[in-house]
Amino acid sequence: MSHRFTTWSLRRNVGLCLIAACALGTLEGCSKKKQEDGKAEAEKVKADGDKKPVGDRYKDGQRLASALKDWSKRWSDTTELPACDPLLKNAADQELCKTAATALVTLKAAVAKPEPEPTQIHLAAELAFATEAASEKLRTASMEKLQAEHKASPGPAGSGTPKPMASAAAALAKARAVSSARGKPGFNEKGKALEAAPVDPAMQVMQSYARVNRAALRYLSQFLQFGPLPTRSAAFAELEALSKRKEPWPALGRTLREAAMAENDPELQGKLKALAPKMSRRPHSATPGVSPGPAGMPPGHPPTPTADHGAAAPPEHAGE
Repeated sequence: MSHRFTTWSLRRNVGLCLIAACALGTLEGCSKKKQEDGKAEAEKVKADGDKKPVGDRYKDGQRLASALKDWSKRWSDTTELPACDPLLKNAADQELCKTAATALVTLKAAVAKPEPEPTQIHLAAELAFATEAASEKLRTASMEKLQAEHKASPGPAGSGTPKPMASAAAALAKARAVSSARGKPGFNEKGKALEAAPVDPAMQVMQSYARVNRAALRYLSQFLQFGPLPTRSAAFAELEALSKRKEPWPALGRTLREAAMAENDPELQGKLKALAPKMSRRPHSATPGVSPGPAGMPPGHPPTPTADHGAAAPPEHAGE
């Protein structure tokens, strides 16, 4: 009897030990699982916190601030727009130039102050529109001037290019080729300095307005590409408003297309992609038999020689 009791007691103790061990193991497993789950959750929260929201890659505004600082100096160094008298004789056309000149002065003052970003965006848009309107008139007047020169001084037989334009194009091609070969612009094959071509005041006026027009669009692109999402959206709204005032406008189409390539907010990118092609359509030439010229040049202007593909841009484009 005593032996049976001892055996039963031993079995009971072993059973209790086994039950306790299982319970302890279960508790340890649960505790370990909770720790792992807690660690994974903490890592997920940290990753979510570090991840920037889609479409807000410049949320802190530092990239835009850096760009605007550079542009502040560039606008300060920009000279005032000249009067259009050398090309435009009509009072209404001259008024377009005065409006553009005033728009430049207004934007420069706003940038120097500086005014709030929405104000600068709007003023830059107004400057872009005003200089584009004046540039169109200047291009047309320049075309008429070149055609008059062509009639007064025709080129060689069978050539449709006026002598002044042909010689200027040849001189530019030669200067570019030598510059590319030597790396020293302004010298000919024998190392002698090239004589500067005479400056045409009328062409200088046209180039001045075209240059400021490009600068205004590039300034707008800083807000459109490098600002936080609300700023980028505001810049797009301003450009969209410009598109309703003038269409087509190839230069504005390029600005929109470049922004669309960099944009990572799906909604804004879709708007940019939809508007860009509408603005990029080029109008047909208003003059029969005259093809549109290169950007910034009047229709009918001969294409810039392309024998030297790696040459630097002409002086009027330098520093932009």
